[in-house]
Amino acid sequence: MDIFILLIAFLAPMIIAEFYSSREYELSFRDHFQKWRLGKYLALFFSFLYLFALMVLEGANPESVFSALYGGAWLALITYSKSFGELFLGNAEEFKRVGLLEDAAFIIGWVGLIHQCASYLLYV
Repeated sequence: MDIFILLIAFLAPMIIAEFYSSREYELSFRDHFQKWRLGKYLALFFSFLYLFALMVLEGANPESVFSALYGGAWLALITYSKSFGELFLGNAEEFKRVGLLEDAAFIIGWVGLIHQCASYLLYV
């Protein structure tokens, strides 16, 4: 049961991001992989590896649900950087002027995912 809760907590931000992106911007999951394809695949790999480590090492710990939720949120920011770049960084005039909203969201998501994984490895 705990593994199922961790999986739902991890996938919840991705489901919300897919719903928002498909409704607001009419983008499919495949459309988000046109730019930064290798980086997004690596993020998927590392985040699922992180989720697997959470399930194996901390499956019974109730605080690991928040770790899975944050890992899923960082992955959603990386994967759906096209729509989330405009959503979260829409007021950043410097990025908007030069068209780097998607790139900034991708980099912020990677920094968050690296921090999440590194802090977990240091904690364990």
